[in-house]
Amino acid sequence: MTEPLPTPDAPTAGAPPTAGAPHSLDDVVHRIVWEIENDLMSPGEVAELRRLDPEAPGGAAYWKTVVFHLEPAEQLRGADAEARWALILRALGELHTLHRPRRRLGQALAAASVSEMRLVRLLRADLEALAAALRAATHQLASAGEPVDLADLAWLVVTARGPDGPRQGEEEVRRRIARDYYRGLRKATAESNG
Repeated sequence: MTEPLPTPDAPTAGAPPTAGAPHSLDDVVHRIVWEIENDLMSPGEVAELRRLDPEAPGGAAYWKTVVFHLEPAEQLRGADAEARWALILRALGELHTLHRPRRRLGQALAAASVSEMRLVRLLRADLEALAAALRAATHQLASAGEPVDLADLAWLVVTARGPDGPRQGEEEVRRRIARDYYRGLRKATAESNG
């Protein structure tokens, strides 16, 4: 992965995407969510994204997203890129209404009462194990109605080690999520004791 790690610098959720093809992972995620939220994808296409199988991605909504968003932004790097993006798109399909730029994944997980054990599983997961760990976390975020920057979630997926071993940025992304999670727990504890 040659793309630098993200800094939270996303547009507001209601702002239209910037003109031209986005090139950063953050831009691509924000643009896809913006299109879902502005009904440029049908409810059936969004439902299709929610049902994506990372081991056999397919369907019209998936391939449209690949061709219109991922290929122009050069986001399909690596042999397992399609499986990674199937995981990301499945989460976007489920959480798009909760997308809030700059609301860090770790903070959202803490606010949604994701257990420390579940967090550790999520942060230690390789790409194969990440499918189940991410589905559980996504479901808990959705059930709690907890806003989250979905680009943070995408970074977790694209940096997960795969069959070829560790990926650039993996440790940094996971450490940031852990710090944000425990900062969120500390804040919640301080507020309940205050």
